[in-house]
Amino acid sequence: MDEIKEEKIEDKKESKPIKESTLKNFAKEVKRIKWPKSAKAWKWFGITIAFLVVMAIFCFLMTLLFSSVWNAIGIKS
Repeated sequence: MDEIKEEKIEDKKESKPIKESTLKNFAKEVKRIKWPKSAKAWKWFGITIAFLVVMAIFCFLMTLLFSSVWNAIGIKS
């Protein structure tokens, strides 16, 4: 029974370095990442916003089209 308790205590002691090494490895990996330059990030941000605006206009026009077709047919919304 004492052996089991000792094993559990040893396991707990060993688990702490694993967590620390995991955090250290994470920090190393984050430092390795090649982050985009500011200009490139802003360029892609602008492209994304433009795409969202175009899609919003498209959805609005499709809604308008279907509403007018349904009203012409006589379907009330």
